[in-house]
Amino acid sequence: MFKVIRKGMNRLDIEMSGKLNAEDMIIALDELVSKAENIENGKMLYDVIDFHVPSLDAITIEFSRLLCLDF
Repeated sequence: MFKVIRKGMNRLDIEMSGKLNAEDMIIALDELVSKAENIENGKMLYDVIDFHVPSLDAITIEFSRLLCLDF
């Protein structure tokens, strides 16, 4: 599970548990990007509950998405 909650104008709370597969990673990254829109110099709070390393397919998707971001 990967859950993103926007708290105020500059903070995201992220809850992670279990193992992410490729489909879950796509959904999680889309949610993260959507909820982080218009945040500058923001903060994130991570709550990691029984987290497992994502599947290889999920990691591949994450890296491919990172390469497309403008920092």
